[in-house]
Amino acid sequence: MGTVTEVSVQKNDKSRVNVYVDGEYAFALEKLTAAAHGLKTGAEIDEKAVLALTEESECERAFKRAVGYIARRMRTEAEIKNYLSAKNFSETVIAKTETKLKEYGYLGDEEFVRSYVSVYGDRRGKKRMKSDLERMGADEKTVERALGELGDQREAARTVAEKYLRTHTYDYRKLSAHLASKGFEWEDIAAVVREFGKGGEEL
Repeated sequence: MGTVTEVSVQKNDKSRVNVYVDGEYAFALEKLTAAAHGLKTGAEIDEKAVLALTEESECERAFKRAVGYIARRMRTEAEIKNYLSAKNFSETVIAKTETKLKEYGYLGDEEFVRSYVSVYGDRRGKKRMKSDLERMGADEKTVERALGELGDQREAARTVAEKYLRTHTYDYRKLSAHLASKGFEWEDIAAVVREFGKGGEEL
């Protein structure tokens, strides 16, 4: 058991405070955590309370970091976990942070995958999207389900081909390679390339 002798805001991070017990620096907390528990000079504190406060504070800090990371673009659960792990948060803190993010609607592979497919479904083929999503750590079954619901991509391949041909002379090999690099199925590539070649080229 000890007595809190000082709670002071950090000079380099105004969102955190340093806590001194019995005249010596003991630990640091998020300012919000300290305020929520009414931590102030004169309060009695033991080791169990310190551990609980520091874990809660780390969860608060991890949540803020994660929200800032998500603000740049939506993230998969794997990306969030890897990001927080790289910031040296414990597995317990990461798990609690992921739970809180889901409760706030900030995290969830199914929503992420559906959003990704909705945004890129008219400019990228299923193969490319599947590769991208799995690279980001999205759940394989969730990816397969979302791509299965996307349906035919012939029109999307046609749109991509039209955009390409605005700045390139028609060449069936190069156009085929371009559509393949976007991840479209060969059946769609062949049909679209023949269409733009008006039958003048054979695949």
